[in-house]
Amino acid sequence: MVKKASFLPGNIGLAPMAGITDYTFRRICFARGAHFAFTEMISAKSILMNLSVNETYLPREDEKYKVGVQLFGSDPYELSEAASIVQERGLWIDLNAGCPVNKVVKKGAGSGLLRDLHKLKIIVREMRKVAKRFTVKTRIGWDKYEFEKIYDILVSEGVDAIFIHGRTAKQMYSGEAVWDIYNPGLVPLYISGDVYSHDDFKRATEKYGMDGAIVARGAIGNPWIFSGAKPSLNERIKTVFEHIDGLYSEYGTHGVVEFRKFIAGYTKDLPYAREFRNVAMKITDTDELKRAFIEYFRRVENVLEGIYAQNERG
Repeated sequence: MVKKASFLPGNIGLAPMAGITDYTFRRICFARGAHFAFTEMISAKSILMNLSVNETYLPREDEKYKVGVQLFGSDPYELSEAASIVQERGLWIDLNAGCPVNKVVKKGAGSGLLRDLHKLKIIVREMRKVAKRFTVKTRIGWDKYEFEKIYDILVSEGVDAIFIHGRTAKQMYSGEAVWDIYNPGLVPLYISGDVYSHDDFKRATEKYGMDGAIVARGAIGNPWIFSGAKPSLNERIKTVFEHIDGLYSEYGTHGVVEFRKFIAGYTKDLPYAREFRNVAMKITDTDELKRAFIEYFRRVENVLEGIYAQNERG
């Protein structure tokens, strides 16, 4: 079998994360080096019900050729029908077979699909019939390593690429992700899990032979991970303001609450970060939050300048 060529516009992308990878964050990551991204996972049933909230999740016109629509569910008919409805809204359709969260798994969706590989095969077959470009994001198994079986099922049903998180569903996010996994090279394979730096991305592709990687938690508050750039304090504050403003445009005053998920990331490894976070997490006004960041970064700048001066004297 000749290996399928990748249809993706690059080899490093933003992984899907519920409540994180919305339009605002995708846009920020694209501007800082991400080649492609996923939507947050969307329920197939909600697509069939035509719920208006899905317009918030689906790709926008300016990004539709580099964003995949990720669907989750457990019914082959619902997933296939939903895929046919939304496939023109993004570059491709992705099946979520990797989410380990209990409220998803107990419905037989997400990584719950890995408990019954025969059913997974049927779902992939039905979705493949309608999707022009189709991928699956999965894990290495339910409670043990079974990726050979999973890989063979997905390839036999004609998927265009596989995104593999190197943990079992039972592990959730504990332990170290496995990168040295089964890869006959028949379809493009992208690693996920424990990609926390651009060097990790290069190691995944150069040492482990992956076609690329998708970044999840490593991108939260650190969109520069995609390019490997080292942001200045000015670039950090510019990005923080862009993020706050984008969330305000999307969610109004609730955008400040949404931004709290990113405060730790944007201040990671900086002086007095914990002290600042305790203050910033209580702020409910956009302008007040911006002023707090300005004051904090000025303080950080003074501290860093003092360290540099001391090192030069030393």
